[in-house]
Amino acid sequence: MTSADEQQSEAVIEFATRLFAAFGYDGTTLQGLAEAMGYDLEWLHDTFGDKRALYLAVIERTSQAQRAVVEGALASLPARDAAGVSEAMHTLVDRYLELCLSNPQIPALWMHRWLGDAADIPDLEQKYAVPIINITRDALRSAARDGIIDGGTDLDLLVRTLAWSMYGFLHGEALAPPDPPDPDNPRTKPRLRAHLHQLVDRMLGIPDA
Repeated sequence: MTSADEQQSEAVIEFATRLFAAFGYDGTTLQGLAEAMGYDLEWLHDTFGDKRALYLAVIERTSQAQRAVVEGALASLPARDAAGVSEAMHTLVDRYLELCLSNPQIPALWMHRWLGDAADIPDLEQKYAVPIINITRDALRSAARDGIIDGGTDLDLLVRTLAWSMYGFLHGEALAPPDPPDPDNPRTKPRLRAHLHQLVDRMLGIPDA
């Protein structure tokens, strides 16, 4: 594949990501994508296959971005003390929140999925979402075994709670009036970040949290 072909394919995946995020898998068609981008439908089929294959390429790409953020943020774990665990988790929260704010299509894709989108594609969560959750859960387990954090915390649900909170925030459910959940409001991001830091520290039993 030439550089021009790669750039064209990348442009299609980026555009498809926005369409799937806006309308869901079920509400998006290859014909609509081709018409919106001015591409030939036959070329799309030859390059990506069917809609399912293109959707999986989108999910694969976004999952790679999520995984990179999580692995980078947790590079300092295992930590020697609770403060080190807290710092790593705060870094994770901050970087993942920035990823979602910069790429709102990522949480949107999963919100559609939670509402039953792409029901004919099984095991998306097991293949893409669960491994990313497990990276954080497993990194925290060693700290729990060492007695650095509260061993009674359900670490799997802790990680999922962080994702639910961020996704809910971006989709208007986390903050109620008079402070609407507007990601562009300069007050809302620090407020959510501080809340998530506090949530992490208290659930992990970090001293002075």
